[in-house]
Amino acid sequence: MPIRIFVIDDEPLIGQLLAYQLSGAGYEVLTEQDGYKALSRFALVAPDLVLLDVMMPNINGWDVCRQIRSASNVPIIMLTAKQGDSDVITGLTSGADDYIGKPFSMGQLLARVEAVLRRSTPHSGELRRPMVAPPAFATSAQRAPAVILPPPIAPPEESPPTTEPPRLGPHLAALRQSRGMSLHQAERVCAVRWEFLQAIETEQFNFVPRAELRQALNSYATFLGVDLRPYLQPRRKAARQPLPFSVAISALLLIAVLLAAVSWYVL
Repeated sequence: MPIRIFVIDDEPLIGQLLAYQLSGAGYEVLTEQDGYKALSRFALVAPDLVLLDVMMPNINGWDVCRQIRSASNVPIIMLTAKQGDSDVITGLTSGADDYIGKPFSMGQLLARVEAVLRRSTPHSGELRRPMVAPPAFATSAQRAPAVILPPPIAPPEESPPTTEPPRLGPHLAALRQSRGMSLHQAERVCAVRWEFLQAIETEQFNFVPRAELRQALNSYATFLGVDLRPYLQPRRKAARQPLPFSVAISALLLIAVLLAAVSWYVL
C-alpha cells in the first residue's frame, strides 16, 4: 500500500498543491482544513505522516500537534509561515519531527518527507490510547465528533487464472508500491524522471519523449523484475497470422481470370 500523508492546512490552495505534488510522487494524500475535524478523523485516516500548518482557526497547529503526539508516534512536519526561533522551538517541543517555513521548495519538502519517514517506525500512525478530548472551553460546534469505524470490508473474490499478462502500467505501479517506494525514490534508483515513471504506470506513454521511452521502460521494468517479452508477443503473433479465407479465395479467382484472359489472347 502507498504511504499515506495527512495534510492539515486551512488554506485550500496550499492543500490542493500539496495533494497534487505528493500524489504525483507516489503518496496517498488526504487533506483537512480544520484542526478539530482533523483530530476527529485522525484515527480513521491512520496516516504514516502528518503535514501540519500552525495558524488555523479554532485551534492552532501546536495544540493539534500536542494532541496527536499524546496518542500516536506518527511523524509530524510543521509547514508554516511562522519561522521565528521561538516558533520553531515551540513546534519541536510540541512533538514535531521537523519544521519547514513557507514559502518552501517542493524538492526540499519531498526530501524532508523521505528523511522523516526513514527515521520513523512501521505503523507509527497507530494510536497508543484514545485521542485526548478537545479543551473544555471549546463550543459544541468545535468539539470533535466520536469516530465510528466502518464495518470490515469482505475480501474480493479471486478471479480465475488467466494466461494473459496483467496490464503493464498498473502491474509496475503495484510492484513499486509493494516495496513501499515512492516515485521520487524510484527516480533515484532508475535514473528516470518520476514524471516519466508516473506516465508509464498510467500508460500515458505520449507524455514521455519518444527518444527516451524505450530506455525508461526497460530501466524501470528491469528494476522491478518485470519481463517485457510477454507484452511484445501479441504484436509478433498478429504479424504472422495467415490471410483471412475470403481474401485467399478472392486472390485465387483473380489469378484464374488473368490466366483465362492470357489464354484467350494467345489463341
